[in-house]
Amino acid sequence: MKALFTFFILFYFQANSFAQNHSVAQNEDKESLNYGFYLLENDSSIKAEKHFRKHLNSLESPKEKRKSCYHIALRYNNMLYFDLSISYALEGINHEWENDYLVKELYQVIAVNHLDLTNFQLAEEYYEKSLKHSLSLKNITANDYNLIGEITRLNKNLKRSLSYFYFAIKINKLISDDTALLMNYNNIGLAYLELGELDSASFYLNNSLRKIDSLGMKIRGDAINISFGKLYFKLNDYQKALKYFSKTIELDLSYHPDEIELYRDAYKGIWECQEKLGAISSAFNAYKKYQHYNSKIQDYTKQTLMFQNQIMIERAKYDRELALLNDELKIEQRFKKNMFFLFGGILLIVILIIYILWLRNKSIKQKVELEVNRNKIQELERKNLKEQLDLKNRELTSTAIHLANKNEILSDIKLKIDLATKSDVSNLSSSLSRISYLIKDNLQLDNDWEIFKKHFTEVHPNFFENLINLYPELTNDELKLCAYLKIQLSSKEIARLLNITAVAINKRRNRLRKKLGINSEVDLYEFLLTINRN
Repeated sequence: MKALFTFFILFYFQANSFAQNHSVAQNEDKESLNYGFYLLENDSSIKAEKHFRKHLNSLESPKEKRKSCYHIALRYNNMLYFDLSISYALEGINHEWENDYLVKELYQVIAVNHLDLTNFQLAEEYYEKSLKHSLSLKNITANDYNLIGEITRLNKNLKRSLSYFYFAIKINKLISDDTALLMNYNNIGLAYLELGELDSASFYLNNSLRKIDSLGMKIRGDAINISFGKLYFKLNDYQKALKYFSKTIELDLSYHPDEIELYRDAYKGIWECQEKLGAISSAFNAYKKYQHYNSKIQDYTKQTLMFQNQIMIERAKYDRELALLNDELKIEQRFKKNMFFLFGGILLIVILIIYILWLRNKSIKQKVELEVNRNKIQELERKNLKEQLDLKNRELTSTAIHLANKNEILSDIKLKIDLATKSDVSNLSSSLSRISYLIKDNLQLDNDWEIFKKHFTEVHPNFFENLINLYPELTNDELKLCAYLKIQLSSKEIARLLNITAVAINKRRNRLRKKLGINSEVDLYEFLLTINRN
């Protein structure tokens, strides 16, 4: 009996220690939100996500959970992680609480994310929900009308968007918000521009410009230049349009949050204007700049999508871990209460707990083994799919390189023919001579080994390096033959590229086999596939 009493006293102190530690852990979890924001700003997205989940798990109030989801959704939107932002906004709405203002804000966050993702229909649907909620709470603002107007404009509901913009102007005039007004005028100008009502577009864009000049808002002036460029382009005044587009690229936009998009749109306008003015070389240079900035946007989009997918996987994994920890915590708390209420049956309870823990550990072990086996199978499947996708990508890239070069030449020739047909008869002979020279100059494009080698190396990195390391005696012609065989060109196609006969190609194949040390039974293409794996 004395031993039993001693056991109970020890258990009592251990239970109290557990409760105190759990309370401290909960307080630490509530600080995880700010630390998560810090990690997110310092490119530690996966660690930040763990802290966000830990923080939300520590909250018991649905209202507090909704509030935290809203702040996390905003932060992810600022980082351009749109899908993650949407998921947290939806999670915040799903936490049942009274009909507070945050529901409106969360719907707006979802709408803005869909707007950034160019899902204009979904953006409009969610913002309509936000407006209904605002009307029910009687707290609708000019910004609400302006944003739904911009969404409907991008969704090509132009007449409807104008009605929303006019509502926004009415409110902003009442409260004398000139900063918001200049944005309203610019948006209305763009809507009229898309409707083809150029006089109205010019009127509102000039109103916006006057507001910008009076307020000295340089950050807005850069965007209005592009709007004016679009206006004069529609008016066929390409010189004036070119002047406005050029203003944007002459400025340092490093301070601007939409720097890359502004440069991209400006260079697109310059390219189109120069093309209309017949300045082919300048148009081509502007087009390359436009493609450069467009590629930067696409690359960043791909990178954020990859990060989001990785974070989503880690979130699911961490949520499962938290669920297991919560289950274990509930078991521990239930165990503690039972010990206090069932002191007389403590020995029996201890035996039962030991048995339950044994069964639980056995079950967890079985689940872990099952999960390990499942992960192994999934890893093998992923590896197999990756290899297949890599092969298809290489084939598509090889084809794309060839078509891109052909299309570029054909486009250039077409442009020169168009210019020749518009020129005087006296200049026709000279124009045709230049076209003939261009065709002659580019007949050897497919034989240009250096260009081919550059693109080939991008698709099959380290192929030539591995091949030369293994077979240093190979000549340049034999390296070319290996490359053409690698992309599965036929003998006829290779002969045309090397400007020799198909019979000569077969002879070169045989000499290549001897240098590679393989007999006629081994397929050269299959053999070359192994080079990149060495």
